[in-house]
Amino acid sequence: MKKDKGKMSRKEFLKTSSAAVLGLGILGLGGKMSRAEESSKTSAKMVKLGNTGIDVSVIGFGASRTMEPSLVNAALDAGFNFLDTGRSYSRGQNEVMVGEVVAARRKDVVIQSKLRVSMQEQENGSYSLEDVKKAIAGMTASLEASLKALRTDYIDIMLIHGASDPRVIHHEAVMGFFEKTKAQGKIRAHGFSTHTNQIELMKAANQKRFYEVIMVTYNHKGSYIHMNSGSYSEWDQPALEIEMDKAKKRSAGMIAMKTCSAGPYAPDDTAGPSFEHALRWILAQDKVHTMAVAMGNFEQIEENMKAMD
Repeated sequence: MKKDKGKMSRKEFLKTSSAAVLGLGILGLGGKMSRAEESSKTSAKMVKLGNTGIDVSVIGFGASRTMEPSLVNAALDAGFNFLDTGRSYSRGQNEVMVGEVVAARRKDVVIQSKLRVSMQEQENGSYSLEDVKKAIAGMTASLEASLKALRTDYIDIMLIHGASDPRVIHHEAVMGFFEKTKAQGKIRAHGFSTHTNQIELMKAANQKRFYEVIMVTYNHKGSYIHMNSGSYSEWDQPALEIEMDKAKKRSAGMIAMKTCSAGPYAPDDTAGPSFEHALRWILAQDKVHTMAVAMGNFEQIEENMKAMD
């Protein structure tokens, strides 16, 4: 995760990996493993994602920061079965890349993607019928585009991307969209991700009890600096954790993001700060089932894998 080490080659990755099968994962691009190699594959710790019935690795691969198929293959062969992507990443091309990788191993991979919902509130606090219809049409088109790009007839987890208004995500038409697409078998579980107003959103979600999966910003600092925009964001960590506990207690699937955006973490004076410890901190809090961790090189995959030991 350190820029000065981000140029690790595939050969170096093979030599330094604590489970050499990580490098063998690159063979997923066209080669085959021997029985001995296959049996040596790393087995990541798996958990049930709330009441969705979906098993996920406790650390997932955030694909948004890479367009390199070999990285995704290496992560999957390391045991990270949970892949996070989104319709808006790289103008849809991130989903295309993920789809190319998982096409031959779809049943072994849990895919999470995201779509956006846009509705403009009127002066009276309601939403026009025309605006609602337009929003649902946009969600439908986005879902179909994701299915095509990912080369699959279903997406395991579909989230509203960057939710901020509890009234929008709990609009009957929006909830109806998810009920319909789930009944059609196009998605297995539905939820939302949020960067802003997340405590209010979670309070509403815990009251309504509709969304099965919630993805929130969560790390050891309770804040982060966005790697692209450089913008700073913080939240009331104790208040957020109260709602996270409530959500987990009602069996909602909880996912953390921005896990490393707070920087490395040192658990005590005897250990140097690292991103591995930052992930271990999140796992130790027992607030989430898994996390989507952006990984941009082989070294980061290896470091993150160690956090599951």
